[in-house]
Amino acid sequence: MAFILGHSHVKAKSGSSFFRRLVINVFYDFLRRNSRGPNYAVTVPHASTLEVGMIGSTGLARLLRSLCISGDLSTAVRLLCQSPVCPGAGTYALLLQECVNRREAKLGKRIHARMISTAFRCSQYITTKLLIFYAKIGEVDSAQKLFDGMPQRNVVTWNAMISGCARGGEEARAVELFDAMRGEGLRPDQFTFASVLCACARLAALERGRRVHGVAVKSDVGGNVFANSALVDMYLKCSSPEEARRAFAAVPERNVTMWTAVISGHGQHGCVREALALFDRMTEDGFRPNDVTFLAVLSACAHAGLVGEGMRRFSSMSSDYGLVPRGQHYAAVVDMLARVGRLRDAYDFVKNLPDCQEHSVVWGALLGACRKHGGDVQLVELAARRFFRLQPGNAGKYVVLANTYAAREMWDSVASAHEVMNALGVRKDPAWSAIEVQGEKHTFLAGDMYHDECAAIYEVCNALAQAVTEQSVRSTDG
Repeated sequence: MAFILGHSHVKAKSGSSFFRRLVINVFYDFLRRNSRGPNYAVTVPHASTLEVGMIGSTGLARLLRSLCISGDLSTAVRLLCQSPVCPGAGTYALLLQECVNRREAKLGKRIHARMISTAFRCSQYITTKLLIFYAKIGEVDSAQKLFDGMPQRNVVTWNAMISGCARGGEEARAVELFDAMRGEGLRPDQFTFASVLCACARLAALERGRRVHGVAVKSDVGGNVFANSALVDMYLKCSSPEEARRAFAAVPERNVTMWTAVISGHGQHGCVREALALFDRMTEDGFRPNDVTFLAVLSACAHAGLVGEGMRRFSSMSSDYGLVPRGQHYAAVVDMLARVGRLRDAYDFVKNLPDCQEHSVVWGALLGACRKHGGDVQLVELAARRFFRLQPGNAGKYVVLANTYAAREMWDSVASAHEVMNALGVRKDPAWSAIEVQGEKHTFLAGDMYHDECAAIYEVCNALAQAVTEQSVRSTDG
């Protein structure tokens, strides 16, 4: 505090701008060295009101770095924009990285605007930082403009673009960029392969994923955990568990993420016994499962109707591994009980849960279970009331409630549900599915009638439904 008062005195009395600048720079050095100490709450408010015009680029850089280290990014950006001097490239890089880490889109754009307004000459290093920032916040087009304007590109810039597209809903563009990168003679690394395999998985592009796998083998990145995790995940999401098992078996180094991915994938494809066996192998090999691993195991047990096994695994989560169940784990138990017709047991389970910040997830799971498995209207409405009390603007669950009423031909209640949605201004975006056939991607909405092969598709679907019905009848008779 004494230092602050001393600074105030200097600011009021000193007539020498050189001396004032010197003292202020010393103050910034003090702030940098004490930014995480007990005086931080006192020093930062004073720092934010200093005459930023009185400091040089070195002093400004020190202050901005100190504020970043202390977590006050917004003040750092505000002072940057107020100052008539510009920091160096290193300070801009630090600020942009902090914006990436904190997902601060607005602050990052203010930094970029500051660069433009001061005619700051961006090196390839800073342009790459900007590109990464825009890619990370999902503004792929802005990242693409920076990318296209770069005179030279390296693996880092290509990876930033491919990763941004793969995670920003531009999966096809990510694959095209991968091909273009190789066309320019650059060698993809493990991060490149992880991103492009993620894109193939989201596209359900099995053949394309196989080709990328082949390139990865030739590029000698087979021992990398990131690339191998993405490879196993790609095969599983493209409905090829056998290839996923082979890829997993060939991995020399595994981690919990990879084990969890292969367990989850087998459970989703109905290979529940294999999923449980993989879980046991994982623990035998000395890997400690995390909460995501247990969610995969519980979901697998739910799909197979293995209530006893699932409840045993649920109990071991806390008793054997000290993990605290979250809303999604409770929801998986609800789903598990509901799938075997035990909706009342599911309700009792939810009702007796301890306090949980994610209770809306659990009540939403019960509401969805009533829709799928025929819960009585009283239970449906009870679950709906509890859920909407926690999440009144969830459009998807209003649709679930309306569909539940429609299945019981309660048309007045259906209309009421839609009226509430309209009054709250909520709407549900349509979900879609995708499949790759002979290298071409096809997407479908529910009840879609616009595909070129619509008639043939519905004919095959009806034939498959008939075959399943006949098989069920034979199994029942037998």
